[in-house]
Amino acid sequence: MKLFRIINISIHNACHKAISRFVFIFATTLFCLPSNAQQKQEFQTFESYADVGYNQELRPQFHFTSLKGWNNDPNGLVWYDGEYHMFFQHNPMDVVWGNMTWGHAISTDMLHWEQLPHAILPYDGGTIFSGTAIVDHDNHLGMQSGETKTMVSFFSFAKKPFYQAAAYSSDRGRTFNLYNEGEPVVPNQGFYHGERDPKVFWHEESGRWVMALWVQRGEPGTVRFFTSENLSDWEVASDFRRDWLYECIDLVELAVDGDPKNKRWLIYDASFDYEIGQFDGEVFTSDGSALLGDLGQHYYAAQTFNDSPDDRTVIIGWMRIDNDSPFIAAGMPFNQQMGFPMTMELRTTPEGIRLFRWPIDEIESLYEDTIIIEEEQLSFASNALADFEAELVDLNIEVRATTNEFSLHVRGLEIRYDDEAFHFGETTLPAPVNKGVIKLRLLLDKASLEMFANEGAAVSTDYAVAAKDDHSFRLSADGEVFVNRITINSLSSIWP
Repeated sequence: MKLFRIINISIHNACHKAISRFVFIFATTLFCLPSNAQQKQEFQTFESYADVGYNQELRPQFHFTSLKGWNNDPNGLVWYDGEYHMFFQHNPMDVVWGNMTWGHAISTDMLHWEQLPHAILPYDGGTIFSGTAIVDHDNHLGMQSGETKTMVSFFSFAKKPFYQAAAYSSDRGRTFNLYNEGEPVVPNQGFYHGERDPKVFWHEESGRWVMALWVQRGEPGTVRFFTSENLSDWEVASDFRRDWLYECIDLVELAVDGDPKNKRWLIYDASFDYEIGQFDGEVFTSDGSALLGDLGQHYYAAQTFNDSPDDRTVIIGWMRIDNDSPFIAAGMPFNQQMGFPMTMELRTTPEGIRLFRWPIDEIESLYEDTIIIEEEQLSFASNALADFEAELVDLNIEVRATTNEFSLHVRGLEIRYDDEAFHFGETTLPAPVNKGVIKLRLLLDKASLEMFANEGAAVSTDYAVAAKDDHSFRLSADGEVFVNRITINSLSSIWP
């Protein structure tokens, strides 16, 4: 890693967007598939991916994309035996939504991903919608063969009416068999034909498995909690109702301020509306009103890893874009991408307990050239940046409290600060003065911009295509602005 260091010691409300609740057309547009109790092998198209590389002009270089085809929701995020597994909603036949199948990729660091053959294929006239995966350490399902623990996936079988089914793997996720020939483990509950997206996890205190399932949209929306001792027989435990609730529910326990003796549960949906509260294994009790976890235009259907090997809770979301995909416009062999993996923490703030997100530390392994500028007037700092160029970027800036407006120009993109917020396109990211400073971190890839204000107190995720031939950086301001520190790291690609 090259390091350029420039130091001069002597010189010295917020608003958020309303996330649209766009729904891709589900059951009414399912392809007509031959009735068959087995997975349809015609959807196993992975051999055709062999000739596709990761070097296209607009291919993201440190965010996951499928080699070919369409991807949306991350599914079944789970760690087992040294590998992180990311399954995902995938169209193996086209770059638009359809033919929902579980794609599959593995990683040892959540950065460098190896895509594997598609994991779960459509069957019996329906397709495979979102869900979760767990490792059955104690063989509760009774399907373990040999010493390898069984990996069990739970998914929504998309055929009117939807129901929840399961599949299992005895070979570390390389192949899956339908459990009970793909018949329901949880039948449709009668709320809505499209009940979907089961999240399953082990609840240590009650010693049972828990499933959180979105069953109803409206006023109110409803999540139904189920419990099980054997992963095949599920009993209704309770319902949680809120107007904001919609698909892709996740429920996860987090320490407050890093204190393992003070924990809360976080429940959130696809649009990243969330509430903080308590969960006893059956009932979720909220501490307050709903908040919004991402203030950008393109973050959706995020999920956390089950069985993480350390104390971190890591989340990955789908960067959803509907009609204006830059990848379609550029003729890429793939469409859509995942957001960067982030840790989630709860911290006490003057407004109460709030969610903070931050890029995983593994990103530092991608650092190449670095420039650091400290203790400068903004205009001098901008001059110091003149000879530094980078394409893939991890940038941090800390500015001393100011009433003056300033702008950060990154590869032709402008991020402007005024009225205690950063602004980019339609996104407004609150960044009030905190302990006398304003902080911003941003990650810029080929087609995306993720921003983190004040150490992750506010986060935004947006598609953004920088100027093709502009790898430069500069700062501008209306009036005097003092920069405490700027650090810019150029990044290497995660792809071979």
